[in-house]
Amino acid sequence: MSEGRRVIDSGLDDDAWAELRRFAEGDESLSCVASDAMNRSRGMDASIAPMWSGARCVGRAFTVRPLDGDLGVVFEAIDRAESGDVLVIEGGHGPPTALWGENTSLSARNRGLAGVVLGAPCRDRSAHPRLGFPVFATGTTPRGALAVGGGETQVSVTVGGVVVRPGDAVIADENGVTIVPHARLTEVLAALPAALQRDRDTQRALAAGGTIGALRREAREP
Repeated sequence: MSEGRRVIDSGLDDDAWAELRRFAEGDESLSCVASDAMNRSRGMDASIAPMWSGARCVGRAFTVRPLDGDLGVVFEAIDRAESGDVLVIEGGHGPPTALWGENTSLSARNRGLAGVVLGAPCRDRSAHPRLGFPVFATGTTPRGALAVGGGETQVSVTVGGVVVRPGDAVIADENGVTIVPHARLTEVLAALPAALQRDRDTQRALAAGGTIGALRREAREP
């Protein structure tokens, strides 16, 4: 297994991560706003969805590439990842089996991980909300994977049509998952307050009886 290189963050970067978590706590649709701040990009496609209502998480990506649908590398990733990390697990390298379940959610919660995003199905769907562990997946199946075959961690992976690298920011909520490249985190954070304010202003105007078309026309007027 290749563990890869961990991203070493500076003190300033630690402040940026704390700020991102504050934004996530205050906005239930931060994945949308973050995607908008990157020219409406970096959002995973609709195949990656929350497995329970209210699932939300933010954290550094710890990436996993199982080979031949192997669960062993997933177990090892849970132990290698750090508190607050989000596991991002690539699918498509084996049979269409579940790469996550109740026991892995419990194990990951015990390790302090923030959530999991996987390009494959999970199982034990009702267990994850009971455990309070955010799971984002392509769906569910009762067919579990085996701990054979190997794999890699902390390498670039592709999930939901988006390339994810170790240390990228994962923002996941009921709308889906947005990935902020580590190198763009400060830039995106700087854009979020204005983007959030625009959303709030628009919603207030709509609540007062306006329409999207009228608001767009007003914005274009000199």
